Amino acid sequence: MQESKIIKLSLLTAFFLVNLEAKELSEDVNLQKVVVSASGFEQEADSNLRNVISIEGKDLQNKGYTSLEQALERVAGINFVNFGLGRNIDLRGQGNKSNIAVKVMIDGRSINVLDNSHGVTPLQSVNLDNIERIEIVPGGGSVLYGNGTRGGAINIITKKQKEDALAFSVSGGGFDGGHLGGNFGLSGAKKIDENLAFSFDLQGFNKDGFQEGYNQKGYNINTKSYIDLSEDSDLTFTYNYFRTLNTSSGYLTKKQAQNNPSQKGNSENITQINRPKLALNYHHYFNDFYEFSLETFWQNQKIHYLKDVSTMTSRGMSVPVYQNGSAFEDILMGVNFKNKLNYANNSYFIFGYEFANHDAKRRSIIHYDVNVPMPPPNGFSMSHTMTTLMDMDKQSHSFFMLDSHEFNDFFTLSGGTRYEYSLYDTSRNYNSNMIMNSRPPTNTKEFFNTDDTSHNLAFEITPNFTYSNTGKIYAKYERGFISPSPSQLVNKDQASQKYQSANLDPEVFDTFELGIDDFWWDFYGFNLSVFYTLSKDEISYLGNPHSTQGAFWKYYNIDETRRFGVELNLSQFFLNDALILKESLSYLDAKISKGINDGLKIPYVSKIKATAGVEYAFTNNFSSFVDLTYFSRAKDGGSIDEKTGKMSKNAWIKDYFLTDVGVNYHYKKLQVLAGIRNLFDKKYYTYQDSINDQYLVGNGRNYYVEFKYAF
Repeated sequence: MQESKIIKLSLLTAFFLVNLEAKELSEDVNLQKVVVSASGFEQEADSNLRNVISIEGKDLQNKGYTSLEQALERVAGINFVNFGLGRNIDLRGQGNKSNIAVKVMIDGRSINVLDNSHGVTPLQSVNLDNIERIEIVPGGGSVLYGNGTRGGAINIITKKQKEDALAFSVSGGGFDGGHLGGNFGLSGAKKIDENLAFSFDLQGFNKDGFQEGYNQKGYNINTKSYIDLSEDSDLTFTYNYFRTLNTSSGYLTKKQAQNNPSQKGNSENITQINRPKLALNYHHYFNDFYEFSLETFWQNQKIHYLKDVSTMTSRGMSVPVYQNGSAFEDILMGVNFKNKLNYANNSYFIFGYEFANHDAKRRSIIHYDVNVPMPPPNGFSMSHTMTTLMDMDKQSHSFFMLDSHEFNDFFTLSGGTRYEYSLYDTSRNYNSNMIMNSRPPTNTKEFFNTDDTSHNLAFEITPNFTYSNTGKIYAKYERGFISPSPSQLVNKDQASQKYQSANLDPEVFDTFELGIDDFWWDFYGFNLSVFYTLSKDEISYLGNPHSTQGAFWKYYNIDETRRFGVELNLSQFFLNDALILKESLSYLDAKISKGINDGLKIPYVSKIKATAGVEYAFTNNFSSFVDLTYFSRAKDGGSIDEKTGKMSKNAWIKDYFLTDVGVNYHYKKLQVLAGIRNLFDKKYYTYQDSINDQYLVGNGRNYYVEFKYAF
């Protein structure tokens, strides 16, 4: 342990010494133009009025990451939150609201699921090799992206390959204790003629997890067809299909996690996920003044529980609980029509209409048997099966507009508004069958249907001051909203076990933000944001929707929460980009500011995240990197009083520090990647429930090697 600390200290010392020495060796570096689409249309980054973080896909692919989660965990300002069902991306302290308060998109199409209580954004369906770039808009985006952007928006832009190409890749990896896995990829493109092209990307994978009993196997298919209808019009058809079979072994106790974090958990789960997607996009460029795009899309995700066995305690006995046959389905279809008017130099007006029909279906089956072998008549046996069928639909119509006007070389003003009207239709069908010895069988049925509507308005205004050729200062005010999901509109009373209407108001938030972005002395990048978000009528719940002994819950609006934060990003480029240094620091204070939990921290939110990285190219063909990532501690969910909603016993989730190292070698058309992640084998938890003594452990030290060849 002492040796590990010495190595870590030496590495940090070397990093900062290199930083100081490299500043003395600085040479001129050209600032590259970065293309982003935060306005809904692609444009150069310096024409945007807010700090948009753009990450090139090649920068992720050159570090040997095997999943989007693994890559984004190392990115400045991004955290991951697991409150029991899987890890979701978090921006600016959303905590257990991260799955509905951070919008994740692929090519501008949301992939967030509608069933929030079982919602894990399907990041695993994204193939890293198919990413052109990732755009991160911290805090806001309500005018252009609508509901659920309090934490921000992440847009994953996929590759557009129209020229002839063919490449393949093979990778492998493992942990100190084994648990091997690998990926195989094949990608290519064919230009049929001047007006027609086709591209594809295939990936197959079979990977064991750090913990015994974890495995993921499946494949990913991405295809695009490009048709140039004229010099000014083009049509793109996209088809994607993702299929995976996941095996897991469940939670560990704290004692188990500390003694042997890679051991098998106390349950067994096998799920199959199928996710097809279709999209058709038409873009027409009339002239320098007017262009528009029209897109229609459909996506479907089905999750089947082929096997699900956990344990509950009843009458002092450990009883297996089966949820085999349960399933979840998420279907989203819609139309997006956007227009852009370039009415003056560096000034534009965007307006459009969006239609989305989002449907979620749930089939929940819970079965358990209790047998107490005692002499008659004292023996006891019970067989209980609970089946819940749900169909939740949310249909939204949105109108939006955004204007950005450059008054002069110094001052630009941006502002916009969005109106969203949503219609809800939710039905629940509950059936409980119980058979007990010496008693007649009981059968309880309940059906509940509710309709509702929601009207929401968002607007923002952002003055921007350009004080130099490279520097800008902006101030932003934004009013946004998070409308209820259909499942939140229904409560279930604990005593009567009857459904009731929740009568919820939408969450409304106000964000105030100041930011500065500059590139000094041709080598030093500087980006700083300070923000304050006040959120009213946040939706929370009492009870336990996942209880195997009779679910009960109550959704309600709490009074107020507030989030204050500072985000700092630095970068330095030396020796004609042979040496690149990057540092970031995010500070976040997220608290409940009114109500019975006034002053308490929002669970699952780390106060500090810090990153530092060094990339050095020894030659044009050989380079290396070191990435350091730190997450401070956070509070877990603790316990919530079923009657008052008072939180208590929120234990600390310990902080952790990750170190990654790697090398990248090119020889003609061959590329070889190798490295070690979590170099110092730091132990940390990706999920913690201290009340029920349930823990999931993060990946220990692991190794990777990858070969890529382009024909």
